[in-house]
Amino acid sequence: MPMEKDSKRNKHRNRVRTLTIGPFLILGSMIPLAAARVIPQDSNTLVAQAVELEKAKDYRGAEKLYRQALAHSPGDPEILKALGVVCQQQGKYSESIEAFQSILKRAPLYPGVNGLVGTSYYALNDFDKTIEAMHKELAGNPKDPQARYLLALALSSSGRLFEAIQQLEGLLADYPDDAAVLYQLVVDYRSAAQKSGEKLALHFPDSEYLHAINAEVFADSNRFDDAIREFQEVLRLDPKFPSIHFALGQVYWRKKDGRNAQEQLRLALQEEPNHPLANYYLADILTDQKSYQEAIPRLQIAIPVYPKLKQAYFLLGKCYAGTGDSKRALEAFNEALKLDPDYKEVHYQLFGLYARLGDQEKSKAELRTFEKLIKEGQEEDKSRLKESVEKQSETKTHN
Repeated sequence: MPMEKDSKRNKHRNRVRTLTIGPFLILGSMIPLAAARVIPQDSNTLVAQAVELEKAKDYRGAEKLYRQALAHSPGDPEILKALGVVCQQQGKYSESIEAFQSILKRAPLYPGVNGLVGTSYYALNDFDKTIEAMHKELAGNPKDPQARYLLALALSSSGRLFEAIQQLEGLLADYPDDAAVLYQLVVDYRSAAQKSGEKLALHFPDSEYLHAINAEVFADSNRFDDAIREFQEVLRLDPKFPSIHFALGQVYWRKKDGRNAQEQLRLALQEEPNHPLANYYLADILTDQKSYQEAIPRLQIAIPVYPKLKQAYFLLGKCYAGTGDSKRALEAFNEALKLDPDYKEVHYQLFGLYARLGDQEKSKAELRTFEKLIKEGQEEDKSRLKESVEKQSETKTHN
């Protein structure tokens, strides 16, 4: 296991090197030190030279000059902060902590320094001290995104997953397009789910809840028969288990077993008539059976809840076309095309619909679009196949 531990430590250190390029570094060496306080001339000269070396990524040279500057201005907090940052850049985290702690002993909430020392503790896998430092940093600056993110990482690494998720959800509310935050949320939610599942298996090894979780896992892996078996065991243990008929109906629908899917979905809709997905799945089956009149109101329940579900508009268009309501069919198909202009099946349906309406020009245009999309799809398939074969050949060559 030592190799795994070293790998984890290297992962944290690489992450920290990225983090220290951000707001914390800006708070440190990139702020003109003379602006913070008047430093004796010799120190100013040394600091200016050190900053230039930092810009050139000569962190070792910058460290040497910052230490010389401290000899002229002992205990100067801004020079100590800059020294700590260049130590971080070299992976000398213990030395950076020493520099930051020299500041915090005299000024426990000195701006930015708790965040910096927490970054170094994180690199050393000392998550408890990271958490403590980040809480102090956030006491002075509650919205600091870097401190909030690193606090979440430390909480996650400490096994405090629900606290980590709470921090990340708060960050996501402020930064909804942050990929790193979204990624970490996925990781932590999966870990939390696994942890809860293990606890459930330990304390309730033959409960309906554990069988339901197993069924969901099987369904996510497209192991439909195994999922059905587990859901049926849930039904045996507790016939009134919440949404069990919908869960079974959904798996049968995904398996393309229309008869069993319809049976379970109708049972689900007896319990909850306005269940949007149960109505959608049942409408899909009914459309295949040409039971258009029953499918239409079910789609009308699903669409307001899922207004971007293009397949629902496609099915609705087919149903209206099947009942002879061409006007509403066109409206539904056009809604589907607004969501996906390259929806091949819609263009094919429009080709037939316009032909029945006697509009040969539009019918031919839709057919041309359909054939063009089919051809493009075939070319994409060939390209993907070629790429896959080339990758397999490269793998065999390397082996």
